[in-house]
Amino acid sequence: MRSIYKLLDFIADLFFPNRCPVCDGYIKYDEYICEKCEKELEYADDSYCKRCGQLKCICSSETIYYDAAFSFIYYDGAGKKGIISLKRAKATGFAGLFAEKAVKLLKENDLLSDIDIITSVPVSKRKMRETAYNHAHMFAKMIHRNCDIPVSGKLLSKTDESLVQHELSAEERKQRAAKAYSFTGKEQSVKGKTVLLCDDIITTGSTLNYCSKALKEAGADRVICCTIAMTKFE
Repeated sequence: MRSIYKLLDFIADLFFPNRCPVCDGYIKYDEYICEKCEKELEYADDSYCKRCGQLKCICSSETIYYDAAFSFIYYDGAGKKGIISLKRAKATGFAGLFAEKAVKLLKENDLLSDIDIITSVPVSKRKMRETAYNHAHMFAKMIHRNCDIPVSGKLLSKTDESLVQHELSAEERKQRAAKAYSFTGKEQSVKGKTVLLCDDIITTGSTLNYCSKALKEAGADRVICCTIAMTKFE
């Protein structure tokens, strides 16, 4: 299956030459990022809590609905540029780069074989009408390409059309996220299963938390969260 994806990437490159998601320079069809920009990425300190996904653990002070959370880089510098490029659908290489790292990390933590389905944090219906694109789901699909675990973008929906996370304080994020996401899939698709929930960034964890709550209420046994980046400070 992965060889087919590589062939499709090669064909696509003939018409839409591949570009680095950070500097926008041309790169080979099978590369995700140029060598210079990859060296500029600031990888997260491995001391962050793998339960809540935060640099400063909140497990004892918050109700955490997900069971584990992993991130790779800080949302800063080259990492921030790569995320913005992914959000704007300019280049999907960032999703591909960290999808490979995600599969490797999950294997190392003996979690990959437990995962039954992959999904992502949803965007609003309005944004989907405008762009027909969900950057978090692109990350989920790239992980699927590297492990062949089923992926679905129809398990969750964003019911609060006005929720724009980066414009809110930490407390506002928490209050709004609690009501913003709901389960809209078929319960048999998650009941008793382990779900991998993907997003681009974890800040307070509120979005992942309440998406996980919706999945758990629908019958999911475990939810493992995976994001490309984390914010340094909150």
